[in-house]
Amino acid sequence: MNFHIHSTWSDGTYTPEVIVKEAIKRKVDKIAITDHYLTKKTASLPPKYLKMYVADLLTLRKKYSKDIDIYIGLEIDFSPRTELDSLPNFEDIDFLLFEYVQDELWDGYPLWRLLELRKRIDRPILLAHNDLSRNFGSGDLNALLRVLEADNIGIELNTNLNYTKLGLPYYRTFDEFFKNMASRDIPVSVGSDMHDSLELIADTGDALSFIQEMHLENNFKLFLKEVEF
Repeated sequence: MNFHIHSTWSDGTYTPEVIVKEAIKRKVDKIAITDHYLTKKTASLPPKYLKMYVADLLTLRKKYSKDIDIYIGLEIDFSPRTELDSLPNFEDIDFLLFEYVQDELWDGYPLWRLLELRKRIDRPILLAHNDLSRNFGSGDLNALLRVLEADNIGIELNTNLNYTKLGLPYYRTFDEFFKNMASRDIPVSVGSDMHDSLELIADTGDALSFIQEMHLENNFKLFLKEVEF
């Protein structure tokens, strides 16, 4: 499974259909196309093409339904590079990935601003490739867990090499957080942030192993239940 993949709708190299065919070839059961939306950081999907994006992915979902489950996502750059006041409710999107939440290195807005935004966006939301130990490690972890659970904000486990430190994925540097999260109703997803390497389509094995190690199976099932179509 891989729930973080970029296509030519934003800054990815491959079309959604090429990605789908490659995923089927690699025996991936579920994928999500999660292109960038309305950010100045990189090529991204503008509002006027949102309906076409959804229609394209719905067509592929129907065409390849016997071989793979295809989910429709978007990645939101949670910083001044995105006009947050212009974000719609995204009722046709299966889930949203918010990157750079409380990440000062990338000018990310603090978590409390996402909680405010959460009041008008009712789609499943996850923090994408977040260095939790750096961005939240100095605070009260139990308080953070309570907030995430109360506002139904999940965590993505991202295997991309860009989101590592000391040779480890971000999620493996914060075991204490995830051990405590297992008893909470906080969704967990996995992704590789694929842009230009088809090899990364099936590169979420370590994240799936981590889910088993931390006993996060129910958290992962919660995510799958929230995005089911």
